[in-house]
Amino acid sequence: MRVPAGRNSPWSWTAGAYLFHNEAPVKQATHYGKDAGLLGSPDIDFSTINTTKSTNKGIAFYGQASYALTHQIELTAGLRYDYEHQSENVLGEYQPDGAPVIVTTPDTSGKTSFHAWSPKATISYFLSKSQTLYGTYSRGFRTGGLTQLSSDPSQPPLYAYSPEYSNNFEAGWKGNIVRGTLQANLAVFYSNIRNAQVPTLVLPDAITVTKNAGKLNSKGFEAELAATPVKGLELNYSFGYTHALYDQLKLSSNGSVVDLKGKHQVFTPEYTSMLAAQYNYSLSHRGQQPALVLRGEWRYLGNTWFDLANTIQQSPYSIFNISAGIKTKNFSLIFWERNLTNKRYIAYAYDFGAAHLGDPQTYGATLGFNL
Repeated sequence: MRVPAGRNSPWSWTAGAYLFHNEAPVKQATHYGKDAGLLGSPDIDFSTINTTKSTNKGIAFYGQASYALTHQIELTAGLRYDYEHQSENVLGEYQPDGAPVIVTTPDTSGKTSFHAWSPKATISYFLSKSQTLYGTYSRGFRTGGLTQLSSDPSQPPLYAYSPEYSNNFEAGWKGNIVRGTLQANLAVFYSNIRNAQVPTLVLPDAITVTKNAGKLNSKGFEAELAATPVKGLELNYSFGYTHALYDQLKLSSNGSVVDLKGKHQVFTPEYTSMLAAQYNYSLSHRGQQPALVLRGEWRYLGNTWFDLANTIQQSPYSIFNISAGIKTKNFSLIFWERNLTNKRYIAYAYDFGAAHLGDPQTYGATLGFNL
């Protein structure tokens, strides 16, 4: 048995626990005016009041151990256990303008709990001290929950939706191509998601209702390069490609079932890319701070979809940012400008058609202190 350099034992391990408690009381009123009939309401000038009190608490234990089979091969195995308990109280009220409140949904409570084991395994092969090949499998877990109270009678409150699970595979290479000058990370991945949690926005309350309605497959690759061609100049480039499609997705709409199999995952750009160049000019003969800093960035995002039917789409676009300033041991002053070309683009949108545009050309300064 040969122990890897810098280690006195072929074993290394870590373990821990996580505990949380969260309370979220929410009271929301939706007012309907004289045009409430446009929504099919027989009444006008009234408010619906939804009160939700939710409590989430949970605990997790995790452990991971690595064992060096040889100087070049290392095996890593890990396991995490999650448990979460959720409880929710809902109260629905109706109030005509200027009149007393009428209870429409009595104070009702519900509760649910979830638990999951999430294993992980990795094999690493050290080609040299600075280059590594690896392969990893992990099982992902996203907890379930309870739906909120809304004005839509087809979306009952306190409906428990199940956890989401994924099987994730990744293989890659990372290391130095030219020691101290050029580094690279390359990876390919594949994820298979079951019981996919699909959010649906309920209007006019603007409440999100989540259901388990799909199966999703996601695959792609990522690449990162970091170079220091000359003293003080740092170049970084990252690129990612993601092909994420629903293998199964059936949702109800207007009393019928809509099959959205083959649609793209929402809020997931097909391509992501960023090129950054930063130059640090030291004002000290020792080559340390204080230093002048100049940085430029080019960000590129590919096609992005914002609704499950893929009817709302943002075409590829680029954003350019620049910053300059001074950094010392105790403080920094950086002037910056974002979205240099004042690009007009959608930051996010809703399935009913409303969209929020990204920030326009913006100037500013950031002052920081190290105490």
